Amino acid sequence: MISRRRAVILTGLAGAAGAVGLWTLGRARASVDLTGAEAVPVAGAPDELRIFVTMRNAGAADRLIGATLDGIAAETVSDGDLILPAGSSPSLAADGAHLLVRGLPPPGEGAILPLTLTFAGAGAVATRARVAPALRPGDASAFGLMSLGGICRAGPGEPAPEVALNLTAVDGGWRMHVASSNFTFSEPAPDLGHIPGYGHGHLYLNGLKLQRMYSDTARIGALAPGDYAVSVTLNTNDHRAYVVGDTPVRATATLRVG
Repeated sequence: MISRRRAVILTGLAGAAGAVGLWTLGRARASVDLTGAEAVPVAGAPDELRIFVTMRNAGAADRLIGATLDGIAAETVSDGDLILPAGSSPSLAADGAHLLVRGLPPPGEGAILPLTLTFAGAGAVATRARVAPALRPGDASAFGLMSLGGICRAGPGEPAPEVALNLTAVDGGWRMHVASSNFTFSEPAPDLGHIPGYGHGHLYLNGLKLQRMYSDTARIGALAPGDYAVSVTLNTNDHRAYVVGDTPVRATATLRVG
């Protein structure tokens, strides 16, 4: 399946008023911390900055509804609403949903810029983003992936990995099992580089990267009612996305929460 890339402008609470009641669930239970924020230029796009950051949600399910970098409103590059399950630490990342800021004068590498993310439950959470070296994207965009990273095509005679996923409701959340063939989940071994048929998975919710998977199971925390797209990609030991021909090795399922 080739994912579709969609840019949505985040404008604070605009458009969210009708859904706030589903997401606040009591402000005492909402708690989000931001870590590792980076503002990353992309080679060939001098007027753009991509924002990557980890969002640690210690409370109930929450939703990102607005963002600014140095006072400039951000956009998202995503497949849908950016949802943080309860008890999760998803990341805005180069290989998934992330923020896009246009119009800032090009900052120098190492500059520190104020970043504020606004959540339906946790409210405004401020941090600072460091301007990182410019990213030189691979050719993943040619395959419709929401990715600025590289890809790895299965080589001649190399068994092509395949993947499917199953979701089961457990303990106020969901257990996900990944069934794969011609692929073995393993911890990364940076010194070994790419080993055909070995690697890890990346788990996404509406395109937002929830975690890496070093085994064939993962847990997704509680969510507010609605429909969600859960997807898994298979990735090499050196973190590139597996591609067979022109198709990413990716499985997607719809999670319906009543």
